Amino acid sequence: MANDRPLAAHEILDALENVSDNEEDYRERLICILPPPIDPDCLTDEDSGEEDNVTLNNLPRNILLQPAEVMIQGQIMVSDTEEEPSDSTGRTKRRRTYAWRKRDLAKNPVNWPDVQGACQDKRPIEWFENFLDEDVISLLVSESNKYAVKKNLPGDITTEDMKCFIGILLVSGYSWLPRRRMYWENSPDTKNELISSAMTRDRFDFIFRHLHVDDNLDLQDKYTKVRPLVTLLNKKFLEFSPLEEHYSVDEAMIPYYGRHGCKQHIKENFSFRLIWVN
Repeated sequence: MANDRPLAAHEILDALENVSDNEEDYRERLICILPPPIDPDCLTDEDSGEEDNVTLNNLPRNILLQPAEVMIQGQIMVSDTEEEPSDSTGRTKRRRTYAWRKRDLAKNPVNWPDVQGACQDKRPIEWFENFLDEDVISLLVSESNKYAVKKNLPGDITTEDMKCFIGILLVSGYSWLPRRRMYWENSPDTKNELISSAMTRDRFDFIFRHLHVDDNLDLQDKYTKVRPLVTLLNKKFLEFSPLEEHYSVDEAMIPYYGRHGCKQHIKENFSFRLIWVN
């Protein structure tokens, strides 16, 4: 039975991107997207310029939500309606048989270790330095300098510069401004003395533009840009996070409208989904 709701453009793009690598189909695909509705109150005689360079990787939200269909060599592959899979299959499934026994559930008690120790008395900054230690800072400094040298710029970022840079990022999360350069403005309502006195604006922008943790050469790894950092942090979590009986699980959504293989498909939600375990 078919639904009346047409498939949106972002659903078709995700379906094409998730096609199995075993299906060797190199035929050309044509995606037809209906134009978004025009606001009758918005009248303009301005022509579109060459700066409107829109590709599949940066389509706006109103285009991604429009109905669309795909054509392969003149044949419609994805129609304008979404069909549910049929209950009937080509072969008969074998029915499994189970031998049930009536008894009490077996108890497998676990002796959880006592997590009390000297580490419980650490200050917040000491806990922070357990995870962003010298190994992590050295990785950020080394790879960022390599990337700057590749751009014919001086690779002179130091360990102290990187620590100061990370500190500014943490402060900006609590004292938020629309633009990061406003922290260095002379306006009394935007300038942050703690940030402006710690590092110059140009130095911060230089590190911000060249921050790297890998050379990005492994194209088969979807996490190649952050793989060394994730590997290091996972080791730190196993080392300093004790095994406990109870954990709390939470999630966070990071808005992102581009296309990336690490994105989980969530209908009409263009974001990365992160799961946190505490």
